[in-house]
Amino acid sequence: DPASPEEKLVLEGIETFTNFEKRIERLDKELRNFDNGARQLGSSAALLLAASRLRERLVRLLFIFRDNAANLFPRRIARQSKETLVNPNIMDRRGKAHSEAVKFQAFIAEDGLATEAIPQELDGFARDLRMLLKSLNDFPEFRDDAVNSSIHAFAAELEYRASCLTEYKGYFRLASVQQYVHGLTAEIGSHIDVVASNLAMFIDIGVPTIQLSQQYAAANLSNLATFGTIFSGVTATLLQLSYNHTNTKLAVSVNAFWFSSLVFSVAAIATSLLGLAWTQAIHRSPNHRVPWWVLTWIRRSPLVLLVNAVMFFFVGLILVTYTISNNMVTPILITIFATVTSIGLASSLCWIVSERFVSIHHQGHIWLEDLMLETIKHITAPTRTITHRLYSGFRGLPLYVRRPPPARLFERTTDDEPGQSAAPTSCGVSIASPSSLEDVVSIVSGGTPDEQDEARRSRARERFKRAVRTVISMQSYPRTYGSQSLDWMLHPSPASRTPSIRGKVIRRYGLSTLSQKLQNLECTEDISPHQALVRDLQFSPDGKYLATASWDKTACIFKVAEPSADNHVLHHERGFTEQILWSTCGGHVLTRSPRGIKIWTKDGVCLKTIRRPHIVQFLQWVPLGDMSVLSVEGSEIVKLVPSEKVLETYNCGRVQLRRIVVTSDGHRIIGIGPIGEAPNGLHPSRPTRVEKRIIGNQVPLFQDVSDVKLARNNTHLLFSFGDQSPPQLWKMDLVGGRGRASRNCARLTFRHAFSSPVSFEYVASTFGGKNDQFILCAGKSGEILIWDRESANLLHHIYPKDPDQDLTCISCNSLAGDPFAFAVGGHDGSIRIWST
Repeated sequence: DPASPEEKLVLEGIETFTNFEKRIERLDKELRNFDNGARQLGSSAALLLAASRLRERLVRLLFIFRDNAANLFPRRIARQSKETLVNPNIMDRRGKAHSEAVKFQAFIAEDGLATEAIPQELDGFARDLRMLLKSLNDFPEFRDDAVNSSIHAFAAELEYRASCLTEYKGYFRLASVQQYVHGLTAEIGSHIDVVASNLAMFIDIGVPTIQLSQQYAAANLSNLATFGTIFSGVTATLLQLSYNHTNTKLAVSVNAFWFSSLVFSVAAIATSLLGLAWTQAIHRSPNHRVPWWVLTWIRRSPLVLLVNAVMFFFVGLILVTYTISNNMVTPILITIFATVTSIGLASSLCWIVSERFVSIHHQGHIWLEDLMLETIKHITAPTRTITHRLYSGFRGLPLYVRRPPPARLFERTTDDEPGQSAAPTSCGVSIASPSSLEDVVSIVSGGTPDEQDEARRSRARERFKRAVRTVISMQSYPRTYGSQSLDWMLHPSPASRTPSIRGKVIRRYGLSTLSQKLQNLECTEDISPHQALVRDLQFSPDGKYLATASWDKTACIFKVAEPSADNHVLHHERGFTEQILWSTCGGHVLTRSPRGIKIWTKDGVCLKTIRRPHIVQFLQWVPLGDMSVLSVEGSEIVKLVPSEKVLETYNCGRVQLRRIVVTSDGHRIIGIGPIGEAPNGLHPSRPTRVEKRIIGNQVPLFQDVSDVKLARNNTHLLFSFGDQSPPQLWKMDLVGGRGRASRNCARLTFRHAFSSPVSFEYVASTFGGKNDQFILCAGKSGEILIWDRESANLLHHIYPKDPDQDLTCISCNSLAGDPFAFAVGGHDGSIRIWST
């Protein structure tokens, strides 16, 4: 037997958790490889510590998500033992686990629910990722902006989710919150794949690059130590010959300079060997943790000490030549050569030191040569100013011979060539000017025919039309990017449990009868009253009229019995007409544009135009018969009357409302919308990943909800998500509050999702039938599906006959029980009415 819709959803939920578990295991494997690869590098202690912390964190996160999935699917996913929280491979040398793992075990033992700790663990996961990234950036030999941006985005997303989840403390036992946590696995898993790929790239590319650079630095220090040793040996040998000669001041000076040279060379050897050992040490501190003078002495002083040793040796050598030579040729030559060599060495050393100073001070934006030229220009500015003034004074003297103006150089016309004149071009070359208009056209156009220009312009116009149509389509249909979450896999409510055998037989017979009746559905009317897409349509409460709103700045009111006859056209001066709504009594119509609200009679007479200072997202009548209107404006719901007086304002905090519904008694408002920022002010890495919430019950949702409908008996809610996510049915029960006898609290319980055998993009859904026993849904490509509300069984599927029939909205005539009727609006401005 084919699996039921609920079984399919359970299987998809289990598959989602299984994929998340595989991603965690892959990241743990990459961290092990990362640990082994980083041990080959010097100063890798911070990397090893960050990898160890991340592996511990992954164990706890997997335990939390497994425990949450076991609560949702108790017969399919087994719980994990608490002993697995301590990884025996991740302990210190004393055999003790990290303190955070011990605290987590104590928290579970005290509270009993691991999901309560997920905000702290997600926030800790973000800290561990930033610690790993900081450790990677301590190696200047390997930098990758893609790694930095991806890890920063992941850490920011984790901090945002952790801050949002802190508001549900004490509510993690609710099935809706558990489903929201389960839905996070897809998003977190995608980020984990990126981190694992970055670690693999670091092992393959970064480790060899850093290792080669460190080997090069070690080789330089080794070479300096070798040269210093040889040079010290030469200096010590010469000192043995000159040590006993102290009878003159010149000989004493020679010994002093050579002893100084020996001291400098020995110091260079010792510092080079110390730097070599320190560079290759795994547990050395990162560069930003070492005092600047220690880094400077270890890395830069060996070369400076050797240069000083050579210069002091040269001075002593010059003095020796003056002591032992009988003529002046040898001392002069030695003096010249030693001086030139010493100046070259000192200049090179100063250049190297200055290069590093300029690079660090200006962060690599300015080269040393540019800085020197700018400095020289600044110093010589007064001299150049004086010279310019003297030159200008000299040019001011009277001149009797003047050169002709530059413009006359181009007047080359002679009497012999009256029709040929030379014209200067932009590059300073004279060319012959054309003698006729045809020549001008041929030169300017380069021989391109006019037909090609016209074809090019027509193609550009066609591309512009397609771009406008695409933008309008994207604005008309809200989409959800990224992976689908699993908000809909909740435990069925008591009202949806399996009935008795007799109830099954009766229900199946009733569904069969309804399905046979719906087979007679046919399109009875097909009209095109609008010039742009139909944004909204709705039947009147008595079922006799149909009102439509379009992006052509008009709305129409038809008689259902005669839709092709004359209709009332409601014109709007500015802005698209986004919504149309009948009042409870059916005598008035409400239309909405981005910043305006209009109240009409059913005969098409405009009674009032209300201008609002903010963008109006949605409208709803107050079901009390006093002509009050609820206007959704950002995070506020404003209650208005036709006189534009504001009666009340309801603030929903950080939730940016999109849609609201009001119960028939006017006591309760249910709204949907995303949360732009977390309680601590953080924002998600992408706007499409903001948290969504149902206001009235504070139920979190991971999917992007586009619309909500309320059944006429106020017991069920229908949520539409757009894209390829099917609509969901939720049950609303009124329960008593604490210490109160009245039922004043609403509790939302998931019933089921209405899945389709084929995959397509949903655009709108609504209740249908005389008692709202149907769920109707329209697809963007023209698909229309009808389900039974209680069983979620698909009763009828209408396939599109026209491949270009793009639907935008759907509405059902609830009072037309027999015949059953509904209407759909199209992207081309058409309206089709279906009935049995």
